[in-house]
Amino acid sequence: MPSLGSFVLTCIIIAISLVLSVSASVGNIKSGPSPRRFMSGSQRHNATFSLTQIRNTKWEPREMSTTAVYAAEFLKHKVQMPKVLRLAWEKLKLHDDQSSNSSIHRRVDGQLVRYSDGQYVFPVTIGTPKQTLNLIFDTASGDFWVWSWLMPMDMLQNRKYYNGSASSDATPWDGQSWGATYAVGSNYGIVWQDIVWIDAIGVAGNPIECSQGVSNWFASLPGVDGVLGLSYAYNDSEKPEPQQTWITYILPLLAAPVFTVSLVHNGIGTIDFGFIDQKKYTGSIVYTPITIIPGGGAFWAFNWTGFAIGSDKYNRTNIQVMTDTGGNISMMPESIANRYYKLVAGSYKQANGAWIFPCKASLPNFVFGVGSSRIVVAGKNFILTNLPDGINCIGGIQSREEDTYVFLSIPFMQSIFVVHDYGKMRMGFANRTWV
Repeated sequence: MPSLGSFVLTCIIIAISLVLSVSASVGNIKSGPSPRRFMSGSQRHNATFSLTQIRNTKWEPREMSTTAVYAAEFLKHKVQMPKVLRLAWEKLKLHDDQSSNSSIHRRVDGQLVRYSDGQYVFPVTIGTPKQTLNLIFDTASGDFWVWSWLMPMDMLQNRKYYNGSASSDATPWDGQSWGATYAVGSNYGIVWQDIVWIDAIGVAGNPIECSQGVSNWFASLPGVDGVLGLSYAYNDSEKPEPQQTWITYILPLLAAPVFTVSLVHNGIGTIDFGFIDQKKYTGSIVYTPITIIPGGGAFWAFNWTGFAIGSDKYNRTNIQVMTDTGGNISMMPESIANRYYKLVAGSYKQANGAWIFPCKASLPNFVFGVGSSRIVVAGKNFILTNLPDGINCIGGIQSREEDTYVFLSIPFMQSIFVVHDYGKMRMGFANRTWV
């Protein structure tokens, strides 16, 4: 069964990320924020390190509707859905609101898909003594949230979670809360500060968003203990004081102010900090400036200079693009998505607008331009997962309105090498040998 494996950093999970900030109760907490500082045991200068994903040993495939799959990126980034999807989504939510039975949420559009969210994660250590959690790293989010001891105990059975009360270095942050509304519920809580160790760098006083409640979707995702956002500035849901991201804080310690992403289709990927590994790409890296998405926060975005589908003619078109390691569907303007599936035999649209095709169909490669260079993405990556009939699959490329920017998510990332360069505020792209 085709699926999106690597770095599926909760596909829908983060794929349906921050849509609305909500406030949470802070109880009787009376402490204020403490300053962040590097631990004495940290690698203090010219640091370089590589993080390798680990397989989530508690992972199991989950079922959800194609409507929720398609709606994920729209909800995550607060952008308007196509009309047919919006109507299907409203119908789906109505059924979900009228029943506590989550299977109704999955069945209402008549199409169940089995999803591989959370199959690969990164270990992160918090507190004194150290508590190790397995997190999803998401470049299209600034939030750092975890399952916590503040949640109802019945939800914590057989789960790993952060316990701030058990850490001698943890302090609560008076009045600071966080919250996010997802497609299938809300996550919310309060903020504590504690030591966070990633590889050989320890940051004391790092804000940690501690969950007091999570949606049913997250509750049904075993082995994923939270999310670490890697956006490049203040891009999180904390109130009343948004915080800089973990990555921006450790930049002074890195040998170079960069990190790179190298994901693998149905396999284990890596994120490298402070250096660029020349063994992980072919040819040369081509760079382009970061662009700002109006109202979109500090996301990693750029302008591509054109595209081609399969062996078709290259189209010179300047379009803004946002990259996202936390989403499983890449969104294209409708004309581009239509052009892509015109080349896929047997493809069709569901009533909700989602593109479907025979799983055995040959999918064309997708080429996009960065400057005068061409970056090639393997067509096989756009087989997201199969439908219940075992014959048809939902596509990893879906459509959105014309004259809007593009989302390049995991299906694209699994074919290419991506550099996130803070020092020069640019992104770099290179081709890779496909696995």
